[in-house]
Amino acid sequence: MALPILRLPASGGGGGVTEIPHNGSVVIVGANGSGKSRLGTWIERNTGGFVHRISAQRGLDVPEYTQLKSLEQSTNDLLWGNENPQYANAQYKWGHRWGNRPETFLQQDYGKVLSALFAANAERDRKHSEETRIKQQYIPVPDSPIDKLVRLWREILPHRIVAFEDGKIVVRNQSNGASYHGKEMSDGERVALYLMGQVLLAPAGSILVIDEPEIHLHSSIMQSMWDKLEEEKDDCLFVFITHDLNFASTRVSTTNIWVRDFDGANTWTWEFVSEVEEFPESLLLELLGNRRTVVFVEGEKGGKDHSIYQAIYRNYNVVPRNGCDRVIESTKALRINKTFHHVDALGLIDRDYRTEEEIAALTDSGVHCVEVAEVENILLNEHTLRTVAANQKLNPDEVLFRATVMVRGKLSQDIERQASLRTMRAVEHLLRKIDSRQVGGAAIKVALDAVVASINVQEIYGRNIALYHQLADGGSLDEILRYYNNKGLVQDVCSIFELGRNGYEKLVLRMLNSDEREAVLAGLRQYVPQL
Repeated sequence: MALPILRLPASGGGGGVTEIPHNGSVVIVGANGSGKSRLGTWIERNTGGFVHRISAQRGLDVPEYTQLKSLEQSTNDLLWGNENPQYANAQYKWGHRWGNRPETFLQQDYGKVLSALFAANAERDRKHSEETRIKQQYIPVPDSPIDKLVRLWREILPHRIVAFEDGKIVVRNQSNGASYHGKEMSDGERVALYLMGQVLLAPAGSILVIDEPEIHLHSSIMQSMWDKLEEEKDDCLFVFITHDLNFASTRVSTTNIWVRDFDGANTWTWEFVSEVEEFPESLLLELLGNRRTVVFVEGEKGGKDHSIYQAIYRNYNVVPRNGCDRVIESTKALRINKTFHHVDALGLIDRDYRTEEEIAALTDSGVHCVEVAEVENILLNEHTLRTVAANQKLNPDEVLFRATVMVRGKLSQDIERQASLRTMRAVEHLLRKIDSRQVGGAAIKVALDAVVASINVQEIYGRNIALYHQLADGGSLDEILRYYNNKGLVQDVCSIFELGRNGYEKLVLRMLNSDEREAVLAGLRQYVPQL
């Protein structure tokens, strides 16, 4: 059976429709307010064939007992909103099923799903009994939607057993055998059963429009459930409407559509998600689904770097990219491919041992360096240190003095290593200036020799040794933090505050979510660019 055809209104208006190529799955992604749900309603109204739309506005009340009806009655009620065949059609669907508010009407149809499941099961049993009686021989029993649902449930949620008995749902705990009524299921269990029932009851060849398919579903079962439902209903087209980018990135071999804008009437601006070589699909979808300027930073999502930068840049979309190389690559990739998207992108990395020339070149590419050697150092700046000391009822001047003496002492024992690392970084940068247009071994050697001859290692090393001696002998804390790469400094300062391991760091991050937020931020913002 050929898959259904999907059409969308032409992007940007002007009338007409666009046929969407697909392999049975389409993901429509966009920011909140971009008109995604209304586009789902447009699909239901204007696409040929049968469209079954599962609204994001759905109640999850499980009835005590299911109303048992005929298959025709229950199916009509579920799909069209009225069990009477006279009204079970598209003409009356908008009033009966959607209350004339198809974008926002709250569906309270859990009981209808259960009624249709029981009715399909009863009709299967009736037909099988009749056929067996006529033929007087064993006939294999075809799976009903309930059989399929129970099987899928067992695969997706193996710790629970679901059964449909005597007009109600019963759930049994696999480990201890305890059972409870379906109305006591968790939100995740209820929504999983509801969605599976809706999909399995849809007629063959349907277009299934699922708005917010990820609601209440744990990520550990979300991907598996939809993968299995797509396999089970491989004659249907699944159209997922979501702003959950974790979900969007789980759909494999799908057509991804980004809804950029909606005029509030009947015009959507949308486009297929472009392939950008440097980005994984999940990250690209995250960026396209966000209207704010993107700031790529080092570290991992939810980590220290992410928490600090998200606090400083609250109105930006802060996206961790692990190391500095990935930050630089990601920023350049988005800026180079600007014609494909609306996203403004900037990068933010540690200063490390970079030279002023390197920093200037990176800034031209949209990548900025914080004014400390390590992002951890930013928590130790003099202003923030004083703020935290006052919060802890300590003398800010004394705390700053002790911290400065401690850091100078650490640096004085580390001068040669720091100078060497900074020198090596400068040498590496200079070596990159070799003329890469040379052809042939001899020419390449000449070019390399010329660059090497121009590098005065002793002079560079001498400048760096002098810098670190000066800092260790009398540099202020802020000056030292700019050039001293030592992730352990934040740990060392805990003893001054009589805090345990990671205590100072946790205290600063906690204050960023308190009434003293602005006081702490005033110190941090001195060392980051004003984007």
